[in-house]
Amino acid sequence: MRKSLFILIFLTNFVSAQQTLSVYFEVNESSISLSEVKKLVVNYQLAPYKVLEIHGYCDTRGSVAYNDALAQRRVNSVLNELDNLSISHVNVKQKVIGKRQLMFPSHPQNRRVDVIIERLPKTEDSVLPAVIEKKELIEPIVEETLTPEEQIAEEAEQLENQLTQSKAGTVFKIKNLNFVFNSDEIEILSLPILDKLLEVMYSFPKLEIEIHGYICCNPDPNDTKLSIRRAHKIFKYLTQNGIDAKRLGYKGFGSSNPIFPLPEKSETEKAANRRVEILIKHAI
Repeated sequence: MRKSLFILIFLTNFVSAQQTLSVYFEVNESSISLSEVKKLVVNYQLAPYKVLEIHGYCDTRGSVAYNDALAQRRVNSVLNELDNLSISHVNVKQKVIGKRQLMFPSHPQNRRVDVIIERLPKTEDSVLPAVIEKKELIEPIVEETLTPEEQIAEEAEQLENQLTQSKAGTVFKIKNLNFVFNSDEIEILSLPILDKLLEVMYSFPKLEIEIHGYICCNPDPNDTKLSIRRAHKIFKYLTQNGIDAKRLGYKGFGSSNPIFPLPEKSETEKAANRRVEILIKHAI
């Protein structure tokens, strides 16, 4: 009985020694505001702590892939701030949860990083971080540079909006749907775009589209072979994954209807002319 009571008391004390500090972020931001930095400092001044785990969260905006990347950047920002403050986080466990577990009904509460801490005994030798005055911290406005994966995730979300909100007769370019040079093989990085197209076609069975393929650099507008193969590649991917061929069509236009006149003057112009477009035949 005494042994069980001792274990119970030990576990209770152990759990109570662990606490959660939540650091909150603005929409689509991963930089920590001054007020949230002070929260880390003030809590440490009250009683020193070491960090055991860090969990990154997001709200519902954006795709799962985009939010996972954003949550990781938020975790990294907190870790960098802990380094700056000399707060121990050796062997910290990181969890990127993104928007998979929405614990609160409001967006602001879900845009956070939870820092799981364990309080340490305060000693005379404890070195406490000073409270940072506002004048000492000038937060520059820095535009976040997205990785290629994050850019693709954003483009996939935009594609869904275009497919579901456009009227019949609308034509638009699928951004970042790229092919290996001089072939109909789709680049690996572009596969999430293709998956999003398939997902939307599944979700909206009334949607009917026509796929248009274009190439760059070829002075002969009648040479449509490669552009047809590329458009057919997308058509085949959709039909092989369960989309009725009656809802689809495809055409290749070669280098005709270029966005920039031939010959292109830069790689940017070539990339713009080398594209896949979608014609909405029947809207949702």
